[in-house]
Amino acid sequence: MALSGIKVVEVSTWAAGPSCGMWLAENGADVVRVEPIDGDPVRGIMQSGVIPVTDFNWMWELWNRSKRCIAIDLRQEAGQQIVHKLVEKADVFLANLRPGTLKRAGLDYETLSQLNPRLIYANITGYGRKGPGVDWPAFDETAFWARSGIMATMGEPDTAAVPLRGAMGDHTTGIFALGGIALALYVRERTGRGQRVDLSLLGNGMWVAGVDIQGALVYGMEVGRFPRKTMGNALYNTYQSKDGKWFQLQMLQTDRYWPGVCKALGREDLEHDPRFDSHQKRVENNVELIETLDEELAKKDRDVWGPLFDQNGVVWGPAHSPMEVINDPCVLENDYIVEYEHFSHGKVKGIRCPVQLSENPTSTPRGAPEFSQHTEEVLLEMGYNWDDISKLKDQKVIP
Repeated sequence: MALSGIKVVEVSTWAAGPSCGMWLAENGADVVRVEPIDGDPVRGIMQSGVIPVTDFNWMWELWNRSKRCIAIDLRQEAGQQIVHKLVEKADVFLANLRPGTLKRAGLDYETLSQLNPRLIYANITGYGRKGPGVDWPAFDETAFWARSGIMATMGEPDTAAVPLRGAMGDHTTGIFALGGIALALYVRERTGRGQRVDLSLLGNGMWVAGVDIQGALVYGMEVGRFPRKTMGNALYNTYQSKDGKWFQLQMLQTDRYWPGVCKALGREDLEHDPRFDSHQKRVENNVELIETLDEELAKKDRDVWGPLFDQNGVVWGPAHSPMEVINDPCVLENDYIVEYEHFSHGKVKGIRCPVQLSENPTSTPRGAPEFSQHTEEVLLEMGYNWDDISKLKDQKVIP
């Protein structure tokens, strides 16, 4: 696979770092996840009140499959020494902890790069490596979604702010980290030296909100939220069908698509209606056109509209529920879902890496590790003997 032979030491928590580590592992890297001595908080997320309680921690599985896991107390010097020994022979160190936390644990870039000058050191922060937010606590809801400008642009005007769903900022930042690590590994092939890879939830959020941010940079412009009923372009809007399901129309070049829209609706008379017979008129009479489309599109179910849209070249997308997504033929035919055997839960399905190489495909996943599942195995590989391991357990450096 693309990263076969690459060794990764991951000291991370929650989702942004772990999601990157999982993609590294499924592209062939040997990823050793270092958990806190009392376990990652995701292991207890079923008790958070945020998600339904089940007999299988599917969120831990999502971010940690295909890795090996060891548990170490990094507050103790002996624990820090274990990670130092791992790093000496590693290619990548991956974290998503605050810089101050990493420094106190002896895991800052300056320390680890001296131990291993070829090391790629990647740390995902909340608000960047400098400035007032360097040691603020951060989640993607706060740094990626709220502070970056995304939240302020979402939803209808004068309504409550739209909350983020399920680690969306962590997932995008994790895949960005994968790209940064790949770049650094490529440079190392040419120079022989490692380097630091910096990225943050805030910086990634700004890129995701880049269209709005760029408008603010160049023109000092705040576009704000788009009100659905008065959207300037009626063919760039959301609509609801008879069965209550929603879908998105996305046609910026309306002169090109307007005849097909009218045919799909069975309203060819609208094509040359003097209110709507040019792009400029459709923009000027946008409210009236949206009302007309609302009325027409509420006459049939979404599954009826779909073939009519496709036959007439209408650019659209259904607002699928998660259950609809996993049965979408586009998803299934492209193998975006992978099935694998889990050591404790039988057959499990998961999301395949969104980036696939034709000659070096990702691996079939292995189940996410149990707490401290590989601690003894990894320590023995490093040269520790059973007496050493017993002493570490007595000192509560390892569980």
